[in-house]
Amino acid sequence: MRCRTLLLLCFLALPCWGADAPFVSQHYQGTAYANKDNSVAYREEHFVFDQQGVRTRLVLYRCPSGAPFARKWVRNTAGDEAPNFELVDARDGYREGVRGDVDHREAFVQEDSAAPLRTELLPKRVRTVIDAGFDAFVRNHWNELAAGNKELIQFVVPSRLSYLEMRLKPGEPATIDGESVQQVRLSLAAWFGFVAPTIELSYANSNRRLVRFKGLSNIHDTRGRQHDVRIEFAQADIFGTPTRAEIERAAALPLTSECHL
Repeated sequence: MRCRTLLLLCFLALPCWGADAPFVSQHYQGTAYANKDNSVAYREEHFVFDQQGVRTRLVLYRCPSGAPFARKWVRNTAGDEAPNFELVDARDGYREGVRGDVDHREAFVQEDSAAPLRTELLPKRVRTVIDAGFDAFVRNHWNELAAGNKELIQFVVPSRLSYLEMRLKPGEPATIDGESVQQVRLSLAAWFGFVAPTIELSYANSNRRLVRFKGLSNIHDTRGRQHDVRIEFAQADIFGTPTRAEIERAAALPLTSECHL
């Protein structure tokens, strides 16, 4: 069984608008570098747009060669902090996600193409955060985090078919590529969290876009271990507004099973 307990935020960022800015369709890329040797582990290409009145995110995960090997859909049908999503990895058929509405949510996971799909109804909890909803939570609680306050969230982990209580803690002021950033650290809230890896995220103070992610990703390597990466969301990798044809092409691209990360 693949270990996907800790945690999976590499796909989170809305790149360049603040909490009160009008929505504009987005197309951007993040490059994941392996922390062990700084090599390119993979890239993730994001399309964020409205589809029939629902904020939607399409993410393609690409091999260093450029071939896509995984695809994720995120739809804010149940709120921006707790959206529905589905991730499919063609390398082994792994599949996970959350579906349902505000009152009835179900987590699901399939370990590989030969395994059965497992599901579990999720009890309602306060401050539920799901997948890319973490980014919305940071933006919605920006002032509290900037003031130094710690925040607790109930993060849904589909591979466990349950929640993990996580703590957000603001970090020290920093500068990345000449840009002032607000750092946020995410860790387990339980007493044993001190032995668990901490994820560090850096958001630009000017527009609250995610600039850097550092920690365990939701993408595994050839040995089935989660990649320990630094993901850079560079200004140069923010592209123009995507066309409908570009989104449809990304949605239809075949996924390769031959990708050794």
